[in-house]
Amino acid sequence: MTDQVKRHRLDVQPAAVFPLLPGLGRIMVIVRSAGSLHERIGPLDTAEISDHSVTLSGACHAAVIDLSSLDSLHYDTSSVMKDKVLPRLDFMTASGEPGVSVVGLEGAEPFETALRLFARIPAVAPERSAAEATPPETGGDPAAPVLEALVGGDPVTIRFETASVRQQWQGKVEAVKPMSGFFNIMTPDFHLHLKAGTVASWQDADGWRHALDAEGNRTGLAIGPLA
Repeated sequence: MTDQVKRHRLDVQPAAVFPLLPGLGRIMVIVRSAGSLHERIGPLDTAEISDHSVTLSGACHAAVIDLSSLDSLHYDTSSVMKDKVLPRLDFMTASGEPGVSVVGLEGAEPFETALRLFARIPAVAPERSAAEATPPETGGDPAAPVLEALVGGDPVTIRFETASVRQQWQGKVEAVKPMSGFFNIMTPDFHLHLKAGTVASWQDADGWRHALDAEGNRTGLAIGPLA
């Protein structure tokens, strides 16, 4: 790693790096939309590439990523927790935003080894939206009763879909914790951080419960039975 520069564009097609992910140990695969995050945690078993997509599979999780939506690959080593670098791969879209991100939870070494052959060009991180001075209220939010009804019930599938990726987790929800303007579901292998105010209503269709925004459009969040 370069001491001064903590973010680089890698001189490689994003599709070429996905097959390396199962060798990186415990990772977090992050999908973002409208301020909310869907994060799967743990090793990947497989990364299978087809003509236009890659499918990531691991215990309790699956993700299908549209390769045509990805424009470049950035490698960021600026995040440090308890003296350990948490390296991140941002698979960037043409709009300059991450379509999907992969964070290493076992330090920098597995990433450095896997990425050592790719040339690095210094890059600038996309600007982050300024934090809201007052987090949105969670009380009375239409998301709350649906999420809280999952607690202690049968295992479910929680799916999150954007223009670039469809990712889902399967398991039991033990708790929903409203905090700092988000509804948080956190298990050892999955985190959902749903921003309050994102969901205005729900639509039941095809065996799934789809979250809708204020205009009646699907937000990409859906809850369903085990596959």
